[in-house]
Amino acid sequence: MTDEDFLRHLDDYGASPQRWPAELRAEAEAALARSPALRIALDSAAAFDRLLAAPAAPVDDARVARLLSAVGAAARTVPQEGVVMLLLGRMPRRRVAGFCVALLALGWLTGGWFAGHLASPLPSAPRSQELALLNDEVVTLFDGDPR
Repeated sequence: MTDEDFLRHLDDYGASPQRWPAELRAEAEAALARSPALRIALDSAAAFDRLLAAPAAPVDDARVARLLSAVGAAARTVPQEGVVMLLLGRMPRRRVAGFCVALLALGWLTGGWFAGHLASPLPSAPRSQELALLNDEVVTLFDGDPR
């Protein structure tokens, strides 16, 4: 068994030899006999196993309440970062408002420019044909000529 195999099995089965499969125990003992680094790893795993097996420390409800109160108070004192704050940084509100108005105006102007300069994909039809495309009843209402 290589050192990497031993360490992998140690992670899988823990430090207790009873949890290891019987076919691996003899190879693990031989690997431990030849490698001091593996013995140190086994001791560390055994200490970790003891820590996991120990009973959990009791929770002091008053301490938890104090901790939650302190966290809540600290969260209320820190200003919450909004999207605008994250994007623009710490700017005065008037400057942010002006920046937003400028962006809206730029979008409005750009949209109008694109609408005027982009070619329509369909040729424009005469007014009567536009109405005919909607519905035959609509044409009847507007031109008075039943079909």
